Amino acid sequence: MSAPAPYWSDAESLTLRLSGVWILSALVGHTHFNDDEQDAFWDGVTDAALRTHGLARWILEATAADRRWLFDEFHLDDRPIVSGLNAVVRLLERADPAEADSVRATLLELGRSVARARGPFGRRMTTEDEQTLLLVEQLLQPDSAIASGSPMNSDLPI
Repeated sequence: MSAPAPYWSDAESLTLRLSGVWILSALVGHTHFNDDEQDAFWDGVTDAALRTHGLARWILEATAADRRWLFDEFHLDDRPIVSGLNAVVRLLERADPAEADSVRATLLELGRSVARARGPFGRRMTTEDEQTLLLVEQLLQPDSAIASGSPMNSDLPI
């Protein structure tokens, strides 16, 4: 699947396809995934794709189309989680803001789906996974959103 013009090159498209895998890696704490972790990831991709549209759906469909090789591409990429998600944020800055927000929300839903699969009875996230997803949510925020929420940008005295 090629990237929708004029947004991304093939390398940039790969970065977007890997976004969910960096979230999986953050949750499980490693980069080589067992069958259960991969199954939970693909279940989450399918569920999220059914509930979204636009750019977010395109990314999930491109991810699924790369199913056979995605984890191999992830190992070859070799970027750490923070660097990878930072690259995703930079790419999303080139998209329509509403579409970028939808992608971020969809990626977090994918993370929640995997976290629920890892939690008690496959229904709840552990506290550790909830905290990890809060950190991932912060990593997915554009610089402008972080700066606008900073107390250093307030008119109130600190």
